[in-house]
Amino acid sequence: ERRPSGQVCHRFWQPGGGYDRNLWTVGRIHEKIHYVHANPVRRGLVERPDHWPWSSCRAWMYEGDEPLRLDTDSLPPLEK
Repeated sequence: ERRPSGQVCHRFWQPGGGYDRNLWTVGRIHEKIHYVHANPVRRGLVERPDHWPWSSCRAWMYEGDEPLRLDTDSLPPLEK
């Protein structure tokens, strides 16, 4: 991409606003976690979030550590 000054720059993130969010409250953190877990369901890939094999949903729902270990100590408890 070339800036108006003529300088060439390379973006790491998408141009424009609205792609990042500050998560200031426990409720917002959990809202975004649920949103990410629901992505495969919205795309029609699975019927339930915990059926997606690469999701951390099962670790949240069943307090396990599959498929990856979650550092849940650094996050507030999940509101069910």
